[in-house]
Amino acid sequence: MQDYSIHDGEGVRTTIFLAGCSMRCQWCANPETWTQHPKLAYYEHRCQQCGHCQEACPQLLDPRRVTIQDHDCRYCGACVQACSQNALSIACSSVSVESVYQKIVRDELFFRFSGGGVTFSGGEPFLQPEFIRAVIERCELLGISFWAETCGCFSWSQAQDVIRHFEHIFYDIKHMDDDRHRYYTGVGNRVILKNAKRIYELGIPLTIRLPFIPEVNGDDANITATAQFVSQFLPGTPVELLPYHELGKAKYTAFKMHDDFHSFTVPAPEAIEHAYAIFAEYGISRWG
Repeated sequence: MQDYSIHDGEGVRTTIFLAGCSMRCQWCANPETWTQHPKLAYYEHRCQQCGHCQEACPQLLDPRRVTIQDHDCRYCGACVQACSQNALSIACSSVSVESVYQKIVRDELFFRFSGGGVTFSGGEPFLQPEFIRAVIERCELLGISFWAETCGCFSWSQAQDVIRHFEHIFYDIKHMDDDRHRYYTGVGNRVILKNAKRIYELGIPLTIRLPFIPEVNGDDANITATAQFVSQFLPGTPVELLPYHELGKAKYTAFKMHDDFHSFTVPAPEAIEHAYAIFAEYGISRWG
């Protein structure tokens, strides 16, 4: 959970990241959320090589060498507590609905004065509709504003009743070409485009987000195709372009996922503005 988030919706928000995703985007900045099982991160630049973490491990493992394929680690957190340099951390830990509720209650004052609330993100949050449903029901009397960030790759039949509780949804469209979408993310885009239309038909406000990567989806043909889709099927919906960055590169190292990291071109500001101009030609405004 992330406190005081100001980029995941209106006002000050608490963002709840739910692990698990059907996609494997080559530019993903949060690869630890691909699966739901716990993972141990090791930040070597902080480590003083004191060995206290290894001494604390009940399994007698060296946490500095544990990989996501290592099934001997129990992710008990003993090594994390033993490290005084914050060189170790555990991602994707299980939490209870009640613990999330208590966190929301503590942050409620910030929501009230800023017009904020709670945003579910991921991973793909709608792969865990039961958990979202339970949190929303627990918060029913608080009048909390719920938003979501989704890649759109989820089962509509399992998530549609939960989706109705959201006031706004940030919705990713990575690429309009099904084959190129599959190449860069591991899945096609047909379900994603269909779910976008379904959410729009429910009357829930959307913001379409495009991770802008020049050599992947930043060409005029794809931007135009995206604009045509939005103007035809999601009229009145704004767009937000998210420029590619490599801020997540350190995570691939920390989780020993080096082989999964791909590097792309950081777009120039002029390219971003050019893309926004194409959307404007179709009457589509930018978010924010």
